[in-house]
Amino acid sequence: MEIRITSRHNKASQSLQDTITAELDKLERFSEKITSCHVILDTEHLDQTVEISMHVFGHQVVATAKEENIGKAFDSALEKVERQLIKINQKIKDHKHS
Repeated sequence: MEIRITSRHNKASQSLQDTITAELDKLERFSEKITSCHVILDTEHLDQTVEISMHVFGHQVVATAKEENIGKAFDSALEKVERQLIKINQKIKDHKHS
C-alpha cells in the first residue's frame, strides 16, 4: 500500500508520520486490496483537521475529522475509515447470485 502524508499550514513531525503509517498498515486486515492512501493534516487556528482518502479495489473511501488535537482527529477519521471498510467487506461477502 502506498501512503502519502501531506501537511498544510504546519510541519508534521517524523514521529507523527511514523504513527500514522503504522496505524494505516493495520487496516490491511480489513482488505488486502487497498492500493493507496492519502492523509492530509491541516491546521487552522485552533482546529486540527485530518482527511483520509483510500483507494480500495473498485471503491474510494474518504473520511474527515476535525478536533482540537491532531491525534484525536486522526483517531476519529481512522474509526470512520474502518467502519466504511467493514461495510464494503460485508457487501462483498453478502452478495450472492441466486
